[in-house]
Amino acid sequence: MRKLSYSIESPAVPPRQRNWWVYLLLAVVCALNVLPYLWVVLTGFMDGASASAPTPQWLFTPSLEAFQFLIVDKGILKNFFNSVIVSFSSTFLSVTIGMFCAYALARYEFVGRDDVSFWVLTNRMMPPVAVLIPIFVIFQTVGLLDSLIGLIILYTAMQLPFVVWMLTGYFRDIPRRYEESAMVDGDTWFAAFRKVTLPVMMPSITATAIFVMILSWNEFAFATFLTSNNAKTMPPAVMAYSIGADIRWNVLGAAVVLITAPIILFVLLLQRQFISGLSQGVIRK
Repeated sequence: MRKLSYSIESPAVPPRQRNWWVYLLLAVVCALNVLPYLWVVLTGFMDGASASAPTPQWLFTPSLEAFQFLIVDKGILKNFFNSVIVSFSSTFLSVTIGMFCAYALARYEFVGRDDVSFWVLTNRMMPPVAVLIPIFVIFQTVGLLDSLIGLIILYTAMQLPFVVWMLTGYFRDIPRRYEESAMVDGDTWFAAFRKVTLPVMMPSITATAIFVMILSWNEFAFATFLTSNNAKTMPPAVMAYSIGADIRWNVLGAAVVLITAPIILFVLLLQRQFISGLSQGVIRK
């Protein structure tokens, strides 16, 4: 018999376009954002004479003079650890409490649920200066002024609306049948939440926790007016080196390095979970 041969032609694949202008635009944007911070970091490693020179000193001998002044003479590490304690504690509490609040709003039907969701969100819309004096009076009355516990409670309450607002949408994207299947097998609602929903939600929870951590770490207004010495965090401590007639630029640069480096490292370590959490709500299941 005569063999028949068939030739299947693959469809023509269009050549990949190289949008060089996109990369050029991204490079320019990155340079505009990175160069100012890079210059501040370099200033932190200059000595006093190089940092105060009228012309920029791109070539200089690195010095830890400013860091020694901040850490040894001024004891800024106390403010640093205050920020660490307050930020991590308030982030853990707000994410933990807000996670269950968001779960309740996403899973249970009750009268006024949409009104509660809107009310929670409006609490975040209020500017801090509007409630600064009432909170100061309350803290003074209950003895929470200049205390880490007071800042932790306040920051937790401040970040709860943001956590609830972020996680409610993510919980609604997860089909309820997953938990119902687990409860049919004999699990309680909490066991189903812990075994099924929580692992799926971890990227979103991590992304929300990163946002809350950044907001708590950088909070300035309440940390300035509600603390003095014992509980002062990094933002008001750094501000002390950026005001006055005689500003030591290398000290200010070193303070900026100390306040920004932990957050940058924290985001870099969790950037995979951060990106995954931000994109989780895009895919509808």
